[in-house]
This record gives sequence, structure tokens and C-alpha cells, in this order.
Amino acid sequence: MKQSFWAKIAFKNVIENRNFYIANLVVDVFTITAFYLFTYMTLNPGLKAAPGYATLILVLSLGCVFVALITLFFKLYTNRILSKRRNREMGLYAAWGLEYKNIDSILFYETVYIYLAGSFFGLLIGFIFQKLVYNGLFTLMKCNKDYVGAFSLTPVWITLLVFIVIDFLILLSNMRKIRKNKVITLLKEEDETAPVKKLSIFDVVKGVFGLILIFGSYYYINTEVDFKESIESIMLAIGVFFVGSFFVISGAVVMIEMFLKKNDKVYYKSAFFSTIAKLISRTKNNAMSLSVINILFTCVIIGASTTISLYLGTQRQASVAFKPDGIVKSGSFEDRALSKEAIFEAASEAGVKVIKCNENVLLGFQTLFDVEKGVYANEGIKAKDLPEVVELRVLSDFNENNDESFSLDDGEVLLVTDKDLPEKDYETIDFYGEKFNVKYHYNTSVYPGVDNIKYAYDNFIVLKDFETLKDVHEKLKETGLTREISYWCEYYVSGSKDDKVKFDEILYEKLVQIPSVDYFDSNATQLRTRYARNAIFLFLGSFISIIFIMYMVFIMYYKQIEEATDDAPNVLIMQKIGMYDAEIKKSIFVENGLLFFVPVIMAFCHVAACFGMMSDIMKIFMLTDIAFMKLCVVLFCFSILLVYVLMYYGAYKVYISIVLKKKTN
Repeated sequence: MKQSFWAKIAFKNVIENRNFYIANLVVDVFTITAFYLFTYMTLNPGLKAAPGYATLILVLSLGCVFVALITLFFKLYTNRILSKRRNREMGLYAAWGLEYKNIDSILFYETVYIYLAGSFFGLLIGFIFQKLVYNGLFTLMKCNKDYVGAFSLTPVWITLLVFIVIDFLILLSNMRKIRKNKVITLLKEEDETAPVKKLSIFDVVKGVFGLILIFGSYYYINTEVDFKESIESIMLAIGVFFVGSFFVISGAVVMIEMFLKKNDKVYYKSAFFSTIAKLISRTKNNAMSLSVINILFTCVIIGASTTISLYLGTQRQASVAFKPDGIVKSGSFEDRALSKEAIFEAASEAGVKVIKCNENVLLGFQTLFDVEKGVYANEGIKAKDLPEVVELRVLSDFNENNDESFSLDDGEVLLVTDKDLPEKDYETIDFYGEKFNVKYHYNTSVYPGVDNIKYAYDNFIVLKDFETLKDVHEKLKETGLTREISYWCEYYVSGSKDDKVKFDEILYEKLVQIPSVDYFDSNATQLRTRYARNAIFLFLGSFISIIFIMYMVFIMYYKQIEEATDDAPNVLIMQKIGMYDAEIKKSIFVENGLLFFVPVIMAFCHVAACFGMMSDIMKIFMLTDIAFMKLCVVLFCFSILLVYVLMYYGAYKVYISIVLKKKTN
């Protein structure tokens, strides 16, 4: 027969099975749109002038790869549950005498129709919204860049090619399944709604083992692993409790439902009588789908809430990460004076006022500190759980910067030990073999460092004068320490954010003319950089979260159609024994509600258990306000729960419409 014949049959199949294809098509359209937009943004020449261009391109490129991979993974999964419904249809084709090549043709044309429809609408939506998305990203980044709207076929061809490959792999998988199974196997209808008579020992083992995996992972994440040192272990633990979720849903939840069935006070209530027996089978048969919903829901909450809190807390991060308005490092005492002069000149030209300009001479390096003996050395002292850093400073700078009037004689120091080290009074300290009398000692943190994750123990030694510091430096060279003295200027200026940005630009032009200036950073620069970086994360996280939500919608929608089709005979029986439509709807609402909200409750438990880990991740990005982050997570949980409830209610209405329609036929 001509290929046009199989093309017509394939088109008719798509139309007749539109309830099963429509959700899949919607997901295809959105994922194609998302992939095209990521590709378009990555290749757009306008990004070259954006702050953090290299990071932006890297994240967008990774976004393209990630969208392609999750699309392949979820399309393979959703194709498995879609093809399962069509086994009988394929078996009938074979029984009617169609050869495998004819069935392949039908499958091929069906794939082509869905691919063409998804690509057309996906790319069309991408074309419509590409300018809006482009400008939206730069608005989030707090920078103004012109939209480069020159049309390019490159992102179009890349998008079409990637999704051709994905659909081709799925088509090959379906063809292989048809050839692998015998006709009688394809024709055989699996009765997934058959009631479970009793609980097997395997279900009990699965349930108990799943609970052990989940709570073991919770404990491991929160007590045994340092996120900064072992991210691989954290990811492994998260993977383990997702596996545990599948075992719990297919085992422990079934155990609970069996218990409810044996409880006469619950089982014989009208809302539960026709529900619990079916619920046991539905839970076991849908364990994988419910576990996938659980994974998607958890990922959406963790991914979206962290990126949202990260972006909304950008101002907070910059202020925590960088205390002064700016800082300049020079390699000589003379150039420090030139740097200070440049700061005041730039302020005058920018129309801002220098409120304060702190000068510091600093010699800092990693050390070992014996807290009990008051000894600093390179070796011979037991290392602590974190590195130790010592900073040598000069008294005149310390007094001026902190509005103090301390005095030191020869051989005396002001000592500040880290607040997290044990308190101890020192009369003397041994600093690499040289003895100093401790005139003042504080067990605190007077250095205006980063209020963030603790990476090291800071020790702070103030010497009498610059000459003393140089003498100590020369003696340290003899021990093999080659760290050089550095000269710093920290400044605070008045004015708005734009004024400070203008000031930074002028100051930078002046500093590049000073030979030994090798470091310059400012709060305004940090703020721009962090807004750019966090906007990229928010952009990527938002698209990925929406894709996950789309797949949640698809799984729920498809499962409701599948269950409604299988449940039609049961509803007819319920009608025959005298149940009204209102009672049937109530029973279905309770049954579906219990089934589809199990993974949501478990997802909230996962998020709560992972909150400490999420906090550590945010601290790496300088978001140290845990209360603020917790508020963002809680609000997002409520928001996504509301979305899920609406999704569920829509799927429930689809279920009711199919069941009641079947009932009246």
C-alpha cells in the first residue's frame, strides 16, 4: 500500500486519541520554546556587552543541555505510559495481518505529526516572546542592553535537530517494543484495577526499607556531611531518599491503606467504602508516577525557592559580602598614598563626598596556633577543623580606623583571637620564635570581615609601628614565609547607587595609572555582578521549574484519563447499587485526593529535611539571612501547593467528565 494510506491512518489515530496526545503536545511546545529561547539567547551577539558575559554564556549553554536531557528523560518516561495504553491497538494491527514495516509507518507518521505541530507552535511562541524574554533578563540583571533582533536560522536549526533526535530515539524504542512482544502479549489487557486481596511480605519489606532509606538520608544530610567538602555525598543521599520515596509509596502507603480497610469505623463510611479497596491497587500500580511527581515537586520547590530568595536577597548579599563602599590594594607604602589621593580626586569629579577612608598596612598568611600555649608556628601544632589565618597590623592604623587610643611599648602587642576559639588570658605569645608581651587581648572579631560561612579562624595581631612590622617580616622570611606586606585603602562615600557607580568608573581610570595597584573592588561593583549572576540563576531556574510543572500536569492529566477509562465499569456498578452522582463524585474526589497528595506531603518533608543544606548553599552566595530564606521557601511552598491544587481540580474535572459520560452510554 502507498505511504499516504498509513499517513491517513496515523492522522486518524492522533485525532481519535487526542485526549492522550493533547497534554503531551502542550509539554512538547513549551520545551521546544524553552530550548529555542536558551539557544537564541546564547547565540545572540548582544550578550557580549553584558556584565559577566562568560558566566552568562556558560549558564545559558548548560541550560540548553539540561533542557534537552530532561526532555529526553521525561519523554521516554511519558512515552512508556502512553505506549502501554496502545499495546492492544498495536496487537490488533498485527492480528489483522499488518507487517511490522506497516506498523512502523503508522508510528512514524504519528511521530512526524506531533513533532511538526510541536515544533511549529513552539518556535512560533519563541519568535513572539524572544524580545520580551531577552529584555526581561537584562531588566533582572539591572543593566540596559540593546536588543539585537537580527533573525538567525542557527538557533532554529539547532532546536529542530535536537528534538528530531529525541523523537527519533523514542520512535526506535517503540518499534523495538512492537517487535519484541508477541501478538498475544500485545492483545492481552492488563487488569491494573484488580483489587489487592492481601498485603504481601514484599510490600512490608519495601515500605520498611523505604522509610529506613529516607530517614537515613535525612540524618546523613543534616549531621554527617559538610556540604562544602562533600557535594557528591549530598547528591547521593538525595538520590537515595528519592528511591526510598518509591518504596514508601508502593509499600508503606499500601500498608496504611490496608490498615484503613480493616478498620470498620473508617471502611464502612460512605466516603471511603468504595474508595479504599481501589486505592490500594491504584497506589501500587501508580507508585512510579507518584514518585516522579514527588521528585518533580521537590525539585521545583528547592530550585525555584532558592533562586528566588537568592535574587530577592541580592542587596543583602552585597552588603554582607562587602562592608566598605570600596577597597584598593597597593604594593608599596608610597602608592597607598597615591591611591588615597586618587579616591578623593575621583570623589570630587563624581560629585560625591568621601565620608571615611581607612588605611591599613597588612601582612597576612595561614598559620597554626596553639591556643593553650599561645604559640604561632608552621608545624608542630595540631591542626584544627578549619584553617587558621593571622594578620599583622600597625597600631596607628588600628586606632584611627576604630576610633581608639591604645598605646604600645617595644615588645608589646594587641591580640585579637577568633571568637570561636577558647577564651584564654595571655601574658605573652610566641610568634615564630619571637616573644611578645600581650598588653590587650580580645576574644572576638573586630576585623570587618564577611559575615558568612566560616572558612577559617582569624587571629589579629597589632604591632607598635610600621618599623616593627618590617622587622617581623624580615625574620619571617628566614622561616620560609615569602608573603609580602600589602597596603590597603578602604573608603566610604556618600551619594546614590548611580553616583557611586560613576565614582567607581572614574576611580578605576585613575588607579590603572598607579603601577603597584593590583586589586580594586567596590560595593557597587559587587551589587552589579551579583544582580547579573543571580538573574541568570533565576532565569534558568524559572524555565526549568515551569518545565517540571508541565510534566507534573501531563502525568496527572494522563493518569486521570487512564484511571477514568478503567474506572468506568466500577462507576456503573456504583450506580446500579443505588449511589447518586453526588456520592460518586465525592468518592472519586476522596480517592484521587488521597492518591495525588501523598507525593506532595512527602515532597514537603524532603524540603524540610534539606533546608539546612539549602541554607549552606545560599551562604556560599553570601545569603546569610536564613529567616529571609525560610520565608521565601514557605511562601513558595504555599504558592506551588495552590497551583498543584488547581492542577488537581482540573484533572479531577476531566476524570468526572469521562466517567459520567461513560456511565450514561
